[in-house]
Amino acid sequence: MSTSELRRRQRPVEERFAKSVDEINHFLESQKPKKKKLGFTEWVLIVVFVAVLYAAVVFQDSRLPSVVSDNQTKQFSETRARVLLNQLADLGPRPSGSQNLEIHAYNYITTKLESLQKVVEEKGVNRLEMDVHRPTGCFHLKFLSSFTLCYHKITNILARIGPKGEPTKHSILLNCHFDTLPDTPGATDDAVSCAIMMEVLEILSNSEQPLENDIVLLFNGAEENFLQASHGFITQHPWRHTIRAFINLEGTGSGGREILFQTYLDNAPHPHCSVIAQEIFQSGIIPSDTDFRIFRDYGRVSGLDIAYHRNGWVYHTEFDKPELINSGSIQRAGENILAVVRALIRSPYLKQPANFMEGNKWVFYDFVGLFTIFYEVSLGAFFNYMTVLAVIFLVSYRIWKRIYSFNELVFTFGHHLLAFLAMALTGVALVAAVISLDLIMCWYSMPEMVFPLYILPMIITGCWVHSYIAHKKQWGYNAEMLHYDSVLIIWSVVLLILTANGFASSFFIFIHVFFPLLRDPIIYLFGKLKFISVMAFVSYAVMLFFDFFVPVMGRMGNVINPEFIMMPLSLLTALTFVLFTNNLIYISRKMNYLLKCSIALFILFVAVLATTRLGVPFKWSEDSPRLRRTVILHAKRSIYNFDGKLKHSDNGLFVQVFDYRGIKDLPDHTFLQGNGIPDCSGTNDEYCQLPYYTAIHELFPPEKTLWVPLPTAPRFPKPLKVTLLERQRVAGNLVNLTLVVKGGVDKMSFHVTPINGYKLKDWSFAPFDEETFGKRKTYFIFLTYGHEAPVDQTFWVLLENENPSPPDPEISGSLEFAVATHYAHGPHQNSETLTQIRNMINTRRQTPHVAVGYWKWAITHIGGISEIVAQIF
Repeated sequence: MSTSELRRRQRPVEERFAKSVDEINHFLESQKPKKKKLGFTEWVLIVVFVAVLYAAVVFQDSRLPSVVSDNQTKQFSETRARVLLNQLADLGPRPSGSQNLEIHAYNYITTKLESLQKVVEEKGVNRLEMDVHRPTGCFHLKFLSSFTLCYHKITNILARIGPKGEPTKHSILLNCHFDTLPDTPGATDDAVSCAIMMEVLEILSNSEQPLENDIVLLFNGAEENFLQASHGFITQHPWRHTIRAFINLEGTGSGGREILFQTYLDNAPHPHCSVIAQEIFQSGIIPSDTDFRIFRDYGRVSGLDIAYHRNGWVYHTEFDKPELINSGSIQRAGENILAVVRALIRSPYLKQPANFMEGNKWVFYDFVGLFTIFYEVSLGAFFNYMTVLAVIFLVSYRIWKRIYSFNELVFTFGHHLLAFLAMALTGVALVAAVISLDLIMCWYSMPEMVFPLYILPMIITGCWVHSYIAHKKQWGYNAEMLHYDSVLIIWSVVLLILTANGFASSFFIFIHVFFPLLRDPIIYLFGKLKFISVMAFVSYAVMLFFDFFVPVMGRMGNVINPEFIMMPLSLLTALTFVLFTNNLIYISRKMNYLLKCSIALFILFVAVLATTRLGVPFKWSEDSPRLRRTVILHAKRSIYNFDGKLKHSDNGLFVQVFDYRGIKDLPDHTFLQGNGIPDCSGTNDEYCQLPYYTAIHELFPPEKTLWVPLPTAPRFPKPLKVTLLERQRVAGNLVNLTLVVKGGVDKMSFHVTPINGYKLKDWSFAPFDEETFGKRKTYFIFLTYGHEAPVDQTFWVLLENENPSPPDPEISGSLEFAVATHYAHGPHQNSETLTQIRNMINTRRQTPHVAVGYWKWAITHIGGISEIVAQIF
């Protein structure tokens, strides 16, 4: 038989065999579990699940304990605490040096302390001492700028409770401040803290058992003067020597849960804390500061910093009232503080203060307010590194088993990079659109609008990139796993970088890596929990981000456009969502319909935003005001030349706006429209010879302020006068000037500007160190007094010229000096013009006329009269 004939006879057999093999393969393929592709319904369910989870987190965050009645003294009672709170807030504004603070608030607090002294004496197991401290001093502060603070006889009220007999060797400190900024009743900042402290003292005073150690309670009367009272106590009062730990109580909002910025213990029954907040606060990017810094830096004492943060729109405004502190907030904070105080006074660590919560030693956070997790940073670093190693092992194992290849993994990173770049470009385009449509800060009055404005479109963009890749390239069954594992690697790299740089807040990234590692089917239950737990943490963080950061944008100044802050933060939120869901896109049907629906919703939202009141950044409401912050001073300015002759004098309204929209966005009214920015060409003064209340010119520079000329000057009961007492040439290039300032009131500021080649070498204020203080063109000194005024302000400055043989200082100037005083309280705070402005703003913001720009009258302001005198010496 020929070979060809043989092949002809074999062909049917081969064909039948091949057919049989195909049938077997088809049968086996049919028996494999079919991968269900996600469709429109499944994605809607995912979005609904995330929304429900976010709502649950918000609900859990808003839960507060029931208020305890005042008919017992065993438990903390919000009802009883509100008595002192209402007494202080009803006084109105209480700046240091005012009658409201130095007389009325002083009497409320001391009267209550005296009554508790009698209670302690009746119980006979403890002792309660009282002291009134009125310190004087100077120190430097770096906050928004570098400046110097000087104070004279400000008021501190102290109480010390402890076991009967001699004071104990170790004690803890509780601190609040009962002063306020001008024009604010300061219920949350910080009368409520003083009320909580007094209620804690009430519980301890009624104790039938002796306390283990002393507790010092400091009611300080000059915190709003940039932390002066706490400095006076911790550097001068004799009780300071026994203090081993402190709890500082503050407020930056109105009610809600108190957040612990600096450190935390596990004794609080209602935990709410995060090391992320601590590290953000310590970074200095938040325009706020507390007495914590003073106790830490000058007292070298460790402690806790607790603050209310909810509803930050009312912070430092006339709306910081007791009724806006929701029921249960005080109860919650009081129970936490009482528990921590009781734990601290019996803690063995009080005897070893050097080891007590030293530095940033702890990682701490609460899980949606349910419980607190805390551990040492070193242990956290171990967890982080082990988790990174686990990811490396998992990915290496899968590459070794050829589940996917290294090249495929690299291409997957390219997908993430393309998605990120597309999302970032979308964010930039959105910012450009917001600016061009004049919608800057359109989310300020309604923070939820950040979701549809920034987060939603960036999520759409990221998902669209992955959807395009998924359906244009064939990746097989492992595409989902590839993208899931690549996200683990991305988070692991971030975790590694943060851990290596010592960030305690790296725990947040640890959660993004650890729980997704548990997706393995062998640990099915944990695989379900991982998605819920990670999304709960992300939802919690996003909620706190909106609660805290959005109100802060209203007082961040004119330097940085807040859209360039909100957009990157929104990008991080959107990117987190896309990273955790992009793997699902690779097992989904085409998402074009879902994404097109999302785009349609976004376009509809933008149309509504641009054409209705929805995009108005500032809104008036009695219960929930969202107002723009301003400072309006009716000022007189007098400028003298080197010969002491008056060179220029004028009167005007000095207006500062605390948000980025600035002075160009003020209402169209004569009082609020000037002839352009102030002219600073004739002065070396960084502050442009303007009556700045304090050194905030870097956030609110002179060119972003408004000077509105007025024909009349306010009346000053104590006009300023500057006199040169002595000019002494110490050496060839050194000159010492001694000046005296008379007049003015309890809020004054000096602008010290060396000129003509001179620089500041020393002065009679706090010891001068240029390296520590920082070289400046103009040095700012903020001076205050409290209970008693000094006769005058006499000081000297020592100047050094770069030229060894400078011109004779007797015939040419070496110093440009300006002094401003601010009438921030009392009968002389308001001029007739200022009263008209206050009434006009109050009326128009409540009953605005329906016209373009009506919302611009939604203003809150701090006001007063000021005088500034400048002269060359």
